[in-house]
Amino acid sequence: MGATETEPLDSKQHRRAQLQAARDRANELPCNQAFELAGRPTVFYELRDYAHPNKVEGAKAARTDVPYLFKSFETGQARPPRPGTKNAQLPRAATIHEYLDWTVTAQGSHALDELDFSGFRTIVLLPRWRPHWPAPGLFLKDHPKLFDKLGAPKNPWPVLMCDGKPVCAATVRVSLGYLEVPFFATHETKRKRGYGRALIEAIEEVARALDVPRLLLCSTDDPVVKTTWRHLGFVHTTQEDLESFGVQHGDLVHMDNTVQMHKDVPLAREWHSLVVRHQDLRQRVYFPAQPCNAANASTAYRYQPEPTAARTKD
Repeated sequence: MGATETEPLDSKQHRRAQLQAARDRANELPCNQAFELAGRPTVFYELRDYAHPNKVEGAKAARTDVPYLFKSFETGQARPPRPGTKNAQLPRAATIHEYLDWTVTAQGSHALDELDFSGFRTIVLLPRWRPHWPAPGLFLKDHPKLFDKLGAPKNPWPVLMCDGKPVCAATVRVSLGYLEVPFFATHETKRKRGYGRALIEAIEEVARALDVPRLLLCSTDDPVVKTTWRHLGFVHTTQEDLESFGVQHGDLVHMDNTVQMHKDVPLAREWHSLVVRHQDLRQRVYFPAQPCNAANASTAYRYQPEPTAARTKD
């Protein structure tokens, strides 16, 4: 959505400045760094900035790394005209292919009447390699965390290593009181295995690191897809909801045949950990300090369990 013609120019400029200041907070988070998800021993996540080295190369890299993120939305949609052709010179609406390229590369705009995609990052979920027979001395000590606000409570052990390409990906952007998620997809051969839920947990971690209380997600207007998001805690967002959240026309990336859904970011769960040791094997694992109420995570956070027998922790 773009800015309206009737909106005063000063108001547009002020709003753009407000949004840009909020979106610049994404620079606080490190990119291309692995973060462990507590309670998810088979995966980890990374934030990626595909704006570098340039927009063209970044878009190519993103399409190579997470092709299903593009395929999920582009299948059956008209492609943009080829550069240099007559059709490319004619006025037209942007295609979903262009929306995706602009989003993953955080394409900014200086014109107030143009779409602004600045501030976006791509978050990916990767399979974790955990050797069952490590070489002697390979995992004698844990790997230090480089950023305290993201990842599991303690240092990864063993070190986070990738076992293939990303299995799930989404685009995220911090804004004024919410984290925007316009594109989200899981590899077609990896669906219904909990990877989408794990990536939502990673996105919630990012939101908590930025002190953002809410996720705003753009969902395909399909009953099955919307049911999936409801199972993950999202609810339909009305125009009244958007107004109460302070969202104005032009703040969000919005496509045809989609609906907005939202979810309050739950409080971080408390975790206990222990280290499994067997010969040369070392592995830190996490278990929740209390039960999780999927319908109300904040209730689970306040829950006080009955005293139990002493448990060995690292």
